[in-house]
Amino acid sequence: MTRIEPPLGPLPDQDHDHDVLLIAGSRPEVARLAPVATAFNDADRIRALTIATGVDPMGVHEAFEALGVPADVTLLLREPPGEHPAAVGAMLMTRIDELLVDLDPSAVMVYGGGMTAAMAAQVAFWRQIPVVHLQAGVASDDLLCPFPQEANRRIIGQLASLFLTTGGAALGSPIGPNAIPVGDTMAANPQPADLRFARLVRRVRAGDSKLVLVGLDRPDSLGVLAGLPDLLDRESDVEIVVYGELAAHGAAAPIAQHDRAIAVRALPLAELVGLIAAATVLVSDDPELVTDAPGLGTPAVLVDGPHVAQPGDSIRSILSPRVMTTVRQVLAVSPKHETEPSDGKEAQRVEQAVAWMFGLTPSPVLAEPVVPEQATAEPVVRTEDADEPSNTEA
Repeated sequence: MTRIEPPLGPLPDQDHDHDVLLIAGSRPEVARLAPVATAFNDADRIRALTIATGVDPMGVHEAFEALGVPADVTLLLREPPGEHPAAVGAMLMTRIDELLVDLDPSAVMVYGGGMTAAMAAQVAFWRQIPVVHLQAGVASDDLLCPFPQEANRRIIGQLASLFLTTGGAALGSPIGPNAIPVGDTMAANPQPADLRFARLVRRVRAGDSKLVLVGLDRPDSLGVLAGLPDLLDRESDVEIVVYGELAAHGAAAPIAQHDRAIAVRALPLAELVGLIAAATVLVSDDPELVTDAPGLGTPAVLVDGPHVAQPGDSIRSILSPRVMTTVRQVLAVSPKHETEPSDGKEAQRVEQAVAWMFGLTPSPVLAEPVVPEQATAEPVVRTEDADEPSNTEA
């Protein structure tokens, strides 16, 4: 059952010696932490509590629900924060500090470099609670790109006790003394239930296609639909998914009939998150969704929307008639990349690393499965039997 209002009191479950708070402040953070919560629950060595907070706590709460991992605690803000990072950080810091005092966890886990992650790491450090940083390390050479995530990520790197990277790092790496590659836990989420989307994501990950994801609800965004058929004609490796209210408009009919396009009025949040992560570019008139896209690794175009550009911003606010020009520019500089296949064990590796941090296992690395050829025992011939003469007469 989700608890929304404090005081929460101490953790009631005494079956585990250690407990970790998985703190998320956005949908991209939920997409990485939800599979981790499932892995902790399956292993049953450490108790994990999912915390939904951030500037839109209920939106984060709904994202946890959509991915099949209900939020254990939804930490509401007492009043809407201002838009400046300082105002957001100040309000989050106070609420997260109260939460840590109430629950007194063994560790806190955060993902990436969002404001929620930065404030949670800072407060946990002050309370002398170990911080586990998922997607640790420097993402770019520019402190201002993306802003403020890259700077936040570096700050968290100075505070964390355990660094979990998407790959390439090992114990003793420059990131920190306890850096362990686990992969991107986004891949551990369930695959899309709609087979059309599941096959599309596989094609994109194999490097066969580029996905342009288009979400439109406002009538004044109709001009974007008019340019999509021409984009399909000019770009033979592009596939398009259109969703939202305008997907049912007559202007979307030519797109729905194209063999490299799909038009649906509504997308479940779990499938939407997966499609955004797979897309080369997102086009939408929903400011909140566009804000989330960079956290899933996707540049976004906000159609006719109010947006104040920040240094290193990967969001562009474009008037409807010019959207296709911007989309083509993004496609031109985004070559198709074949994604390394996932074994689906990324979240299990996270659980193993945290268990090692607590001294519950001797190795921080998940044991590799035994290869079938290795499991097949070869016939063993005893030396003494082999050298012993046979009693059978010819």
